[in-house]
Amino acid sequence: MINKYTGITLILLAILSVIASWMIYKKSTKGFYVPQNNSINSQQLIRDIQIKPAAFNSLKVMNDVVDTFSNIQASEENNQSIALSPIKGKQKRSIIEMPTDKDKQKRIAANICWHARKMKVSMSFVTNEDKYAVIADKFVREGEFVGNKYKVMSITTDKVKLKKRGVSCLVKVSGIKNVVAKK
Repeated sequence: MINKYTGITLILLAILSVIASWMIYKKSTKGFYVPQNNSINSQQLIRDIQIKPAAFNSLKVMNDVVDTFSNIQASEENNQSIALSPIKGKQKRSIIEMPTDKDKQKRIAANICWHARKMKVSMSFVTNEDKYAVIADKFVREGEFVGNKYKVMSITTDKVKLKKRGVSCLVKVSGIKNVVAKK
């Protein structure tokens, strides 16, 4: 049925379909082009992606190194080192040394003495007949054990000598200061 509104209806449908097609096209191609306001960023991105001459030269050097190493036949020795950087003189090289047994023993001794000094020696008493001290709130005499298996070796008025695992440590009596006697 054709009436007087058929022509206008067809024109409106055509316009609406063109608008809809244009909107669908814009949505689907949104990621394929760069808007004008981001053209500077895209040009910077293209410049960053390009291989610069310095980078290309280093790639050529690495390629030469790989070619050189691939042409060398395998050696029978197991202990080889390859210097990939310029070799420095012995004086300028930093050498990492493994700690020796003596270094380990020094660390162990320092740790033992540190723990011994943490025990508080609050008092010592010395006479010709008797020597005793109060260490870590325990009354001890020479030859007895205190704390974490520390043997009391000697007691003086200002220091106590403790020994553990062959390491001797001197621990000061708390509150004792070096006082010079005046005549």
